[in-house]
Amino acid sequence: MKTWDEIASEVNRVEALCKAWEDDDQTPLVEYEGRNVRAVSQQLDRAWSELYDGVCGPEVEPEAYELVMALDAWIDCVDRFRDDTRANPGGTDAMWKAWTEVLAFAKRKPVAQMLEGICYLSRVQKCSPSQIAKIYEWKDEFGQPDTRRVLAVIESGNEEPVVSPHWQRQRERIAEKWEARESRVRQTVAEPIKVDKAAPKIAPESIETLLEQNVSSRQIARMKNIDQQTVLDYARELGLPVDGQQPPPAMTPEQHLSRVRETENQRLAEAKAYTNAQAEKQRQIEKNGGPNTYTEIGNYKEQVRQMALDGCSKQQIVQGLQAQHPEKCKPSSVAQIMAALEREVAASQE
Repeated sequence: MKTWDEIASEVNRVEALCKAWEDDDQTPLVEYEGRNVRAVSQQLDRAWSELYDGVCGPEVEPEAYELVMALDAWIDCVDRFRDDTRANPGGTDAMWKAWTEVLAFAKRKPVAQMLEGICYLSRVQKCSPSQIAKIYEWKDEFGQPDTRRVLAVIESGNEEPVVSPHWQRQRERIAEKWEARESRVRQTVAEPIKVDKAAPKIAPESIETLLEQNVSSRQIARMKNIDQQTVLDYARELGLPVDGQQPPPAMTPEQHLSRVRETENQRLAEAKAYTNAQAEKQRQIEKNGGPNTYTEIGNYKEQVRQMALDGCSKQQIVQGLQAQHPEKCKPSSVAQIMAALEREVAASQE
C-alpha cells in the first residue's frame, strides 16, 4: 500500500526536475506565438508518466486520497497538453495550475484535528456545559446539548482525546469521492479499445513543408505521429532549420524525400494490413477464450499493438505482458502505443 509520505516524496522529486528544467540554460528555446519558450524535455515528460504510474495501480492509504485525486486532475491536463498539437510547447496554464495544486497537497500531510479537553474548556476557557456540548456536538435524546454528559466528565476528571466532528465529516466526504473515483477507474480499464472510432488524423503536409513553415519539432512529431528525434534527424539530413537552429545536412534533399515517402507508405500499408486482419484475430480471441500475448513476436511494442487490435483493454494488456516485460509494460506506455495505433488505423481508412 502506498503511503502519503512515499507519494509526496515522488512528487517532490519530480518538482526538483521541473526546477532543473526551468533553470537549465542548455534547454533549447522554440518559437510559439511570436515568442521563444522553453519546450518540455523528454526526460521531464517521462518523469511525469513514471510519477503517475506509481500511484494509479497500487492501493493507497486514506491520508493520501486527496493527493492522488489531485494527481488525477493534473495528469488529465498533461494528456490534453500532449494531444494538442497547437499547445504551448512549455506546457499549458491549466497543466501548471493543476501541478501547483498537487504540490500544495504534497506539502501538508493530513493530521486529525483534536478538540480541546473538556476540563480545559471549563476551567481555563470558562465555557459553560452547554457550550462544551455544542463544541463536542453531544446531544441528548431530545436533540438538545447533552450537558449531563459534560458534567459527568468534569466531575470524574477522566476524559479521552476526541477527534473534531468537522474533521470526521470532512474525511467521510473525501472517502466518498475516492470510492466514486475507484468506480470510474474500474469501469475505464474494463472497456476494450475500439479501433474504428474517430481518431486524430495524420497531418497531410510533408515533414519538409512543416519545417519550412517553422513549425517546432515537437509539434511536427505530434502532427505526423512520430517521435521528436525522427523530426530532428530529418531536419539534419535536409539541412533545414528546426527549432530556430540550422543543422548541417547529412544527405541530399532527393535522398531524404525518398526516405520520407518510403517510411510513410510503409506505415500506411502496415495499418491497412492490421485493419484487414482485425476480424480474423477477433474470432481467434473468442475461440481461445482469452487474449493472446503473442510471445512468439518477442517485440514489446508489436505485442501491445496486436493485443489492442484483438480488442484487449489496457488493463488486459498490462496484465498479459507484465511478466514478459516488467520494466517496459506500464499503463502509460500501453496507452501511448494504443493511441498511436488508433491514429494509424484512422489514417488508413481515409
